[in-house]
Amino acid sequence: MMLLAESTPPALTLKLSDLRKTVSVGSPTITPDGKNVAIIVRRNDYDKDRTQADVVLVNARTRAARTLLHDVTGLGQIDWSPDGSQLAYIAQGIVDPDDPASDKTSQIFLLPMNGGEPFQVTHEKMGVDAFDWRPDGHAFAYSAHTEAPNAAAIKAHDDAFDVTDEAWTDQAAPTPEYLYQIMSSGGKSQRIGGWTWRVGGGFTYARDGRSVFVTRITDDRHPNRYLSRQIIRVNVAYGAYQPLPQLSMTQSDPVRGSSGQIAFAFANPRGTMQTEIALADAAGTHPRSITVRLDRNVAGASFLPGGSLLLTANDATQRRLFRISPAGAVTTVPIGNISAGGSSVSKNGTIAFTGTTPAHPAELYVLWPNARAPVRLTNYNGWIARYQLGVTRPVIWRTFDGLTADGVLTSPPASVKRSGRAPLVLYIHGGPTSASTTAYSGFVQVMAAHGWYVFQPNYRGSDNLGLRYARTTVPHITSVPARDIEAGLARVLATAPIDTNRIGVSGWSEGGLMTSWLIGNDRRWRAAVSGAAVNDWVQYDSMSDSKDFAPQFIGKSPWSSPSEYNLYEAESPLSYASNVRTPTLIMSDAGDFRVPTPLAYEFYHDVRATGTPVQFVVYPVVGHFPRDPVRIEDIYRRWEAWFVKYLGS
Repeated sequence: MMLLAESTPPALTLKLSDLRKTVSVGSPTITPDGKNVAIIVRRNDYDKDRTQADVVLVNARTRAARTLLHDVTGLGQIDWSPDGSQLAYIAQGIVDPDDPASDKTSQIFLLPMNGGEPFQVTHEKMGVDAFDWRPDGHAFAYSAHTEAPNAAAIKAHDDAFDVTDEAWTDQAAPTPEYLYQIMSSGGKSQRIGGWTWRVGGGFTYARDGRSVFVTRITDDRHPNRYLSRQIIRVNVAYGAYQPLPQLSMTQSDPVRGSSGQIAFAFANPRGTMQTEIALADAAGTHPRSITVRLDRNVAGASFLPGGSLLLTANDATQRRLFRISPAGAVTTVPIGNISAGGSSVSKNGTIAFTGTTPAHPAELYVLWPNARAPVRLTNYNGWIARYQLGVTRPVIWRTFDGLTADGVLTSPPASVKRSGRAPLVLYIHGGPTSASTTAYSGFVQVMAAHGWYVFQPNYRGSDNLGLRYARTTVPHITSVPARDIEAGLARVLATAPIDTNRIGVSGWSEGGLMTSWLIGNDRRWRAAVSGAAVNDWVQYDSMSDSKDFAPQFIGKSPWSSPSEYNLYEAESPLSYASNVRTPTLIMSDAGDFRVPTPLAYEFYHDVRATGTPVQFVVYPVVGHFPRDPVRIEDIYRRWEAWFVKYLGS
């Protein structure tokens, strides 16, 4: 009898609805002995429009996983005690079902690893923002906001407030944030440092536990000026403090090494958009930069055995891990084609980190000391293997002034490629201190599955090619990056079969800014999607919550001189809105404090007056991007549908 050969099932390509299967894996924290890793695993519940958050313990050798905490409301920071016997975490306080007014704020909890029940440590009226274990494991330092100083007057409706640097969305003056200490067994908390200064960032205990290194706000009148930050060392018992030596106008987020040495972040004095790392002694004195040779915008500093530091940074078209010696020598950590996320280091130097490959969403990895490659511990997103994805590769070109620029290009999956030329979508990242990498992007793959090429340019200001590349956007924050994008597009057109009559352009935040600019200065585009765009730099400077952004990228206030005002106007897409002839979808949150929503209204009405097809969609939430799964999916649904309408599929 003849056996029929089994037919090969058709290759699946991603649809937007398939992204509902995506599981978020993050916040890895490894036990001091390196044997286990706790992670936060999040799944979206679209029926209830919420995200379920679990804390999962993964064995670093066997990969066995068990859920420690299921569906935790308000789950935030997690961290092991110094001896690894307890896991501390921030979550919503215990609610009494008979008391609707009972605790719904974020509090510190302890979960013992011997099988006991979680224990609520704090009961702060305004909730806890962050914490640090004291080195002996018997206490926490934590930050929390207090009630407004005029709370009684506010309750009596005497709630008018003076404006200094508040965002246009603020409904009250900012409340102060202070530092406290509490025993890990609970009880009464103690304020550290009294009322003389406010917390403005991260903090860590000194080695002896008698003092805390903490980021403070140096200008209490203008807390939205994020460059006004300084690290001080505060005596826990007496509150006396001593500022650390300043390496630049802002420094923050100290971390402590095993021998007590302190590392902290500071803004590069030659360009505050790039974060560097300084290393100081156990007293916080004699700091020196150790990232000069790396020349990247770094994050996530953790100490390794021997005093070296583990750092994360965008580098070309990958997010890499770097080992920096106390002398500043740079070693790239061997993680292959994985783009790294959060990381954690054990006492023996084992590194746990989350990472994303070009063809797989984030998972948990471990890199043993002296190993040549990491080992993947989880497979929450193994479902992606059933789908055929487009190939993402780097693209390199030269800018108009001779710099090397890069980006990534994703081609359509083989099963949907057609003969002839295909549409192209520009998908421009925000920031600008960010970068597009070859890491998996679900929405990029959804667009590629329509038969489109997707180009993600790293324009001037991106943080993946060093300070000079980031800095040379100043003061022309819009026009110079736009020229970089146009040059990158020319490179793509020379190397890929693109239908030049079907090119779309899109982005959110800074990507929306670039989109709005490009459609006002170039009419080649078939369609555009502009989300949360800085369409008007003058109004942005006055209304945003981020008061240091425009001055560091453009110049002094637009109101400081006619020439500055003219520069702000010249770099604003709104100045060119009357030129737009590209069908455009505009989106924004109703209460966007970062990029004020009125900027989108201005641009919409100006484009609408030209007779150009334009649609403006507003989401009734506060924030720079929706946080709930239903609205997030709706943004991408509209984005995709707009391009299907005008580019074809």
